[in-house]
Amino acid sequence: MAKKVTVINAISNSGHTQLQRRLRVCAYARVSTGSKAQAESYVAQVEYYTEKIENNPLWEFAGVYADEGITGTKVKGRDDFNAMIAACEEGDIDLILTKSITRFARNTVECIQTIRRLKAIGVGIIFEKEGINTLTEASELMLTILASVAQGESEDFSGNNRWAIINRFENGTFNAGIPAYGYKKDEDGNLIIEETEAEVVRWIFESYLNGMGAYMITKMLNDHKIPTIRESEKWQDGVIKNILKNPVYEGNSLYQKTYTDTQFPFNKKVNHGQMNMYLAEDNHPPIITHEEAEAVRSIIEYRYRTLNMDGEKYSNRYIFSGRIICGDCGKHFRRQKVYIGQPFEKIIWTCSRHVEDKESCHMKAIREDVLQQAFIDMWNKLYTNQGTLLEPLLKALTELAANKPDTEEMEKLNSEIHTLSEQSRILNQVMNKGYMDSALFMEKNNLLAHRLTECKRRKTLLARKLKRTKEIVRTEQLIGLLKQEGYQREFNEALFDMMVKEIQISQEHDISFCLKNGLILTEKEGGNEDAVSHTNRVQNL
Repeated sequence: MAKKVTVINAISNSGHTQLQRRLRVCAYARVSTGSKAQAESYVAQVEYYTEKIENNPLWEFAGVYADEGITGTKVKGRDDFNAMIAACEEGDIDLILTKSITRFARNTVECIQTIRRLKAIGVGIIFEKEGINTLTEASELMLTILASVAQGESEDFSGNNRWAIINRFENGTFNAGIPAYGYKKDEDGNLIIEETEAEVVRWIFESYLNGMGAYMITKMLNDHKIPTIRESEKWQDGVIKNILKNPVYEGNSLYQKTYTDTQFPFNKKVNHGQMNMYLAEDNHPPIITHEEAEAVRSIIEYRYRTLNMDGEKYSNRYIFSGRIICGDCGKHFRRQKVYIGQPFEKIIWTCSRHVEDKESCHMKAIREDVLQQAFIDMWNKLYTNQGTLLEPLLKALTELAANKPDTEEMEKLNSEIHTLSEQSRILNQVMNKGYMDSALFMEKNNLLAHRLTECKRRKTLLARKLKRTKEIVRTEQLIGLLKQEGYQREFNEALFDMMVKEIQISQEHDISFCLKNGLILTEKEGGNEDAVSHTNRVQNL
């Protein structure tokens, strides 16, 4: 018997039209950068959607959510976007208007996930450019395709932008966004010295060379209420360490210290060698000399080794390799083992020529433990007598540099400054007498002023370099190390490596340590007299 089916007709909605609730509609707008043009676009979008929603009688205005200068590749960090989603989940929004998928998101996965998340609670999104309403059945496939295209466009743009930046790295035309502390930008975007901050930078370097650690430098800066980098509340140890390691202060720029992933979600990472780095030397005016930067780096490396920051004992080639010079023939010593496997096995250093031909060089071998003990004795005598040796030496070197006659470059700069000043004076006289058009005067006067400023800047930097010779910097470094390290009981390879340039061995086995600041300190083999070591300054080592 056939089943009987009765159709129950739907009730007409016509009688309930006036009671139907209006949709609560909001809009979402986003611009990619903080530039002036994009800022105008941002304002225009806000005005457009506010007017469109308020003019629709079936819609109730639920606000405009807008993120300015935020990337669309991630939901994280888009404050208004996240606030809008939260309002949807709380039942305050029924429909979202947005210009296009590329304005809503450029990440396919997050875009589709967000749309489905909203669709599940009955909230739709209208993409005006694509003509899609996410509450319709046909929207899912089209959205997936279009969102993928948007992501591809973002990847292409990112790739092109990355290529352009690397190209500027390679040809040295890249300009950093925010200048380092101690610098500012001129009207052309080039780095120039900000003198007030630069004085702080110089003090930081000199204090570190004189034995003060990052913690004490930080404390003194905060105690004296020295203004911090940008808008930080206080100076931090990490900031001081970054300043000391940054090559920007010796006039160099190191590019690509960080990099961004080539794929979504474009995470930014520190470059530990995964990508090329680019060093642009003499890229801008230096605040410190290369000698000061080099000395500071050597102290940092020494402290790094001493503290075993990498969890391993410092090891390189043999510490004396290439540094011991024969006083008889001038050849280098080589390392050898004697009595191998015996209880009295020893390591000795022997002149390489003597090993090959004993008749051509009569230098006897010297034991490694003797060399090590000689260094300990030398260090301790220097520590005990630094007031009678190093401090007078530093004073004499400083006075010598201060009284040093002008170099050829300094003389040229003084001559050019005089000539430019005279030209400027004459130009003003001509202008005052009405013999020159004001526009022409301004052009020529600006050129003269710019050139004069540049010459004075170069003169200041050159004068500082003449005063801060390598010997002065290394002597300050040595005094600082003596204060910090104190009396030594064991041989310290890292300390030796930083201090000693080479060792000269005489026929009588006098052991002369040629230090990197130009001093020669001599010890007798096996001698440990409590007296000031023979000291003299080595020229042009």
